[in-house]
Amino acid sequence: MKLLERFSYTIFSIIVLIIALVLLGIMFNILEMSIIIKSISFILEDINAYKISLVISIICIILAIKGIFFKSKRQDLAKDGIVLENSSGKLVISKESLENLVASVSKEIPGADVISSRTILDKEKNLKVYVVTTVSKDMMLKDVSTELQNKIKDAMKKTADLEVKEVNIKIKNITSKKVKKIKNNEQEENEIIIEENEETLNQENEFEENKEE
Repeated sequence: MKLLERFSYTIFSIIVLIIALVLLGIMFNILEMSIIIKSISFILEDINAYKISLVISIICIILAIKGIFFKSKRQDLAKDGIVLENSSGKLVISKESLENLVASVSKEIPGADVISSRTILDKEKNLKVYVVTTVSKDMMLKDVSTELQNKIKDAMKKTADLEVKEVNIKIKNITSKKVKKIKNNEQEENEIIIEENEETLNQENEFEENKEE
């Protein structure tokens, strides 16, 4: 269906181009009106030429109406979000879901608070993310922005299988909000292991003391 549609629009474009060239030829006296009149008379008198011209005219009218009043479904889907196609069908990832993903990623970064975000798919199908955020004064701006860019790219790839070309960050304000230091899981596990070892040693010492008594 896509191939037939492309072919139809190509023919339509060629016909429009021919009509435009003929009009320009008449306006600049390159073509004589008598040639145009003879051609029209031949089309009207010859039955086969008349039928062919009628069919071409009807097709051109249909294509013109379609182009004016009916938009492509693919374009409508692209406005709502990112369209991914495969042999099984289409997947539309809404822009709202991508913006929610950016917001959730920002919560993992201490000192950053995303105010708004938007995603844009350019003509070359490159995904660009624009983020407006605030940063705490206790944090280094460059470090926070770099970490935010990397995490957004990783999250988009992991969750939606989308390659992000650019993550453009605008820092709207620097806040006085204090950053809470979050311990890493590895540190917490090490602390738990140390506590368990200390408890085990204490139990062994108590057992030995009781045995000696």
